[in-house]
Parts: sequence; structure tokens; C-alpha cells
Amino acid sequence: MAQNDVFCPEMLSALQSANSILLCTHIFPDGDAIGSTLAMGRVLKKLGKQVTLACTDPVPGSYRFLPGTEAFVQPEALDGAAFDVGFAIDCADLKRTGACAEAFSRCPVTMQIDHHPTNPSYAQINVVDGTAPAAGCIVRRAIRALGVPLDAETAQCLYCAISTDTGNFCFRGTTPEAFRIAAELVETGFPLAETARSVHLLREEPHIRLLGRALISLRLFGGGRCACMRVTRADFDAAGAQPEHCDRIVNYALNIPGVEMAYLADGSEEGWVKASLRALAPWNVSGIAQKFGGGGHVLASGFRCEGKLEDVCARIEQEMLCQIGEEA
Repeated sequence: MAQNDVFCPEMLSALQSANSILLCTHIFPDGDAIGSTLAMGRVLKKLGKQVTLACTDPVPGSYRFLPGTEAFVQPEALDGAAFDVGFAIDCADLKRTGACAEAFSRCPVTMQIDHHPTNPSYAQINVVDGTAPAAGCIVRRAIRALGVPLDAETAQCLYCAISTDTGNFCFRGTTPEAFRIAAELVETGFPLAETARSVHLLREEPHIRLLGRALISLRLFGGGRCACMRVTRADFDAAGAQPEHCDRIVNYALNIPGVEMAYLADGSEEGWVKASLRALAPWNVSGIAQKFGGGGHVLASGFRCEGKLEDVCARIEQEMLCQIGEEA
């Protein structure tokens, strides 16, 4: 759905007629996932709906300042619960809902809002716009269509959502719509300076310590056009870090002059590797991620797969070198 289209009438009708709604977002949630889900939840509650917010993983500490984060429950709390509507936000595919997938799938009506171009439209009602820079932009369209005025707390959540996925309005895919929405949000009077500092500047100590260990592993390849970093279980233990503390570390590798593609490989889980991939135009890391069962955006994607860290890294590097036309 393009941003100027009339918002999906099937979704609006289903939301308006529902009494109980399950709102879920993706595993290892980021600012867009948390902010968008909180904003939609606040609006649906204002419409008199019974809303349950769920996520497989806890809300990262860096986003717990947002209003309402304490309402998130984990999947075990959904056992036996029945909902009129299952509503996924910012989930590129069903498996990204993690352990919430079972409760979501058993709802008589399923729907989703997402902005990942690789999304296979897995719900009954799908509002997927791969040109939107953040799920928060699409959620703002839905809120406008539902006729609920923005309040400062909802605006704060949407600011977190949109500003994180646009790199504080700096990424290539940032659209005029994102700036227009930002102006609307600021007009509500939410605490912009404090929120921006919490979202973009403050980092918990374990994140900083894990960053240090990741930077030690930094290596360039492909004639300096590609970069990689790796973290292991030992790195997480030494830093006192959790999976959430990997967030945005990969960008340090991409931001080296001359680097066009980068990845961060996380081998902290026994038998599994999680990777974050980043690129500058015209390269496409989404295609690489899909080969490992993942997906995302052209310039920012990721995956989680079984395998040994060394083997997975070798395959990623081969794919990157192939794309940029460099020899190993």
C-alpha cells in the first residue's frame, strides 16, 4: 500500500469490530518494533479494546523509558488465551514473531503492518509497504485512519519507532513522509530532547563493553571494501551482555571510509549464528540474508541459522565478495 492510498478498509473494519486484540512484534525487538507496538496498543485501548502486548524477548533496557513497556508479556502468558484478532507489527515473516506465532495463528482474524520488502504476506490482512522507512510510519497512517488524535505519549513512542529505523532521519530510505510525521509528533509537546538522548546517545555499560570486544575483532577484506566483526559467548560473558546489547554495533564497521558492506556475526548461542548485514547503495544484503533463511531491507538485513561461526562467516564473506566483484 502506498502512503497516499486510502488505508486498508479490511483492517480498519476488523479492528473496529474486535473486542480483544493480541499485538505482537518480532524477536530481539528494536526501537521500531517496541515504539510502533506501544503506539498502536495505546490507540486501540482508547477505542475501548482489550489489548495484550506480547514479545518473545524482553524489552531492551534502552527502550524501557517509553510509556507502557511494562505491559509487554512473554509467550507463556498467552497459553489458553483467546483473541478476536492477532495483529503482528514489524515482523518480516511469521517466524519473526518467535514463540508468539502459535497464539497469533490461532486467532480467527490475523493481520499485520510491516515495511520489509521480503515480507511474504503471511496474515489474512496484510498492510506491507516496502518503501516505508519504518513500521511506525504505517502505524501513523493507521492511527490517522482510525480517527484517534495523537497525544504526547503516543507521539513519543512513534518518534522512537521512526527515528531508530531511519538512523535519526539520516538513512538513505528516509522519506518526506517521515519528516512530516516527525513534525506532527513534535507538535504534541512530547519531550523531544530527552527522548532523542535516550534513544540515540545513551548506551548501557554492557553494550559499551561488548562494543569494545567487537572492535578488537574488526577485519577488512575485499580490498578494504568489506568489513566484519565477530562476538562469541566468551565476549558476552566478559561484557555481562545480553543479545539486545548487539544492537547497532555493526554500523561501526560500515562507517569506516571505503567500506561498502559489513557484517557482525554473533556466535554466542550453541550451534547457532546470528548475523547483522549492512551495505551502502548500490549493494543488496537482503539477497544475502535470504540465502541463510533471513531477510530485511536492501541495505540492512539479518538472519539466524544453524552452523559453526567460522563456516557461516566464510559463506557471508564469499557472498559479499561475489557481489562486489572482488577476489577472496
